Amino acid sequence: MSSWAAKARAWLRKLRWWIAIAILIAGWRIYAQVTTPPPPPPPTGEVKLADIVQTVQAAGTLQAKTKVDVGAQVSGLVKEIPVVLGQAVKKGDLLVLLDPELAQSAVLQADAAVAQQRAQIDSRRVDLEAAKRELERQRRLLKGEATAATEAEKAENDLAKIEADIRGQAANLVQMQAQLDRNKLNLAYTRITAPMDGVVVNIPVQVGQTVIAVQITPVMVTLADLDTITVRTKVPEADVQSLAPGQKASFSTLSGDGRRYEGKLRVIQPVPERAGNAVFYNALFEVDNRDRKLFTEMTVQVDIETGEAKKTLAMPIVALGERGKDGAYAVTVVSKDGKNEARQVKTGLHDTANVQVTSGVKVGEKVLLAPPPASAASAASAS
Repeated sequence: MSSWAAKARAWLRKLRWWIAIAILIAGWRIYAQVTTPPPPPPPTGEVKLADIVQTVQAAGTLQAKTKVDVGAQVSGLVKEIPVVLGQAVKKGDLLVLLDPELAQSAVLQADAAVAQQRAQIDSRRVDLEAAKRELERQRRLLKGEATAATEAEKAENDLAKIEADIRGQAANLVQMQAQLDRNKLNLAYTRITAPMDGVVVNIPVQVGQTVIAVQITPVMVTLADLDTITVRTKVPEADVQSLAPGQKASFSTLSGDGRRYEGKLRVIQPVPERAGNAVFYNALFEVDNRDRKLFTEMTVQVDIETGEAKKTLAMPIVALGERGKDGAYAVTVVSKDGKNEARQVKTGLHDTANVQVTSGVKVGEKVLLAPPPASAASAASAS
């Protein structure tokens, strides 16, 4: 009997321990539930009046507004290049000098040929005057029957031949004079000068090189007007319809100085460019670069302002949910008592943070910044 009683007492001691442990666990759970703070409410944004500037962002490349390849119009040996890359030149400055010796020799030969032809014409004019006098003399003699009619006819024929010869030689003189002028022009072409004010951006030839200007005009120097820079912006086809000439466009460089360059769209080129499966259209505008801070072929990120609204009804753009077939977006409005209400709003312009609201909400209302899907919002509204 005593053995059974001992076992019973031992079992009761273990039971008391288990009961104590269970009580501690239950108390801990109750304490944790009481002391754990409630989950924070979902983030909301306020519907308010704001200024919205809608922009299209696109990558752009800087180019010189005017770029001219200056070529050689005559063949020859490059004798001198008095300019260097990056040098600013004025219109008429010497860029390249070709060896002028051949051209000078051609001018001298043509000039001598012209002088000789003029001397021949002068000589024939003397013969012409003598033939005229002989014809007059034969006519006087013929009237007095002192000569035969054949002599008078011969004098007339001689005069006609001399006149024809002079006309032919005069035509030859015109041709020789044209050749002389052409040779002088070729001599002038050995001095290749700047056709405009600009900066030397390319010199593809070297001193001592022979250039041949027969079928293709060889490029000697490339000049660029860097006072004005053209920005060629590649706009995706999804955004191009919102662009129009005159819209404000701006960009900043990677230099980190914080300066923004501004201009107005001049043209949207209608011919697209393809990059893989993507289609882009070039939008061009100009900016002033007289301080020479911008360089050609720089890549920049361009912002083009496509719309602006002042003090308009707006809400955070992240509050927009799914878009319906009618173009309206689902949003969840949070009432003052914390209840959620599903609504449909219609929007207008937008920037990176806010979107213009044309209907569906009022100033001061709160909207969920992470709205649930349309199906979940409808179910919550129904409950």
